[in-house]
Amino acid sequence: MDVQANVPERQLVSRAQAGNEEAFTELVRRHSGQVYGLSLNMLRNREDAEDNLQNVLVKAFHHIDRFEGNSQFSTWLVRITINEALMKLRKRNSERISDYHDTSNSEDEPRPFPEIEDSRQDPERQYMSKELARKAFHGLNPSLQDTFILQKAEGWTNRELAQALGITVSTVKSRVFRARVRLRQQLLSLTQTGPIALQN
Repeated sequence: MDVQANVPERQLVSRAQAGNEEAFTELVRRHSGQVYGLSLNMLRNREDAEDNLQNVLVKAFHHIDRFEGNSQFSTWLVRITINEALMKLRKRNSERISDYHDTSNSEDEPRPFPEIEDSRQDPERQYMSKELARKAFHGLNPSLQDTFILQKAEGWTNRELAQALGITVSTVKSRVFRARVRLRQQLLSLTQTGPIALQN
């Protein structure tokens, strides 16, 4: 391990890709703290963060041959971490909905449905909106996607994002601004081309 500790990261990655487990172990030692911290920031739960860390490391180990070296290894790990954590959040939300249905399924009492105003669009327009959003995000730089989604959908602050992603607050603001501009351009282009743009 002491020998591996002095090896430059790119060499460690190359060795790990060649099947050297000690090299991968050293990469884990260097980056597991960042992966865990980001997982904890997203999931707000130590057990879930530890599970996510394990999932990320297993996925990185099995797919390290896909890392092409176009970015830093830590950036690649952060991308995997965010994807895994978002999947866990979606699963958690679906389980909450399932639990709600289970606990309010008594036949002796009326079901306490929450009072929510139904402002949904008709199914066709709703589908078109989802398709437009999906197509607008398609092709957006992954780092811009992640930063924009975490801030706008997950409610992260600029400071939290900067700490988790290892960048400055000004870089976070720049990414969000660029993502917003790009999305507006994409949406404008898609809506101007009409219904054909929604076809697969």
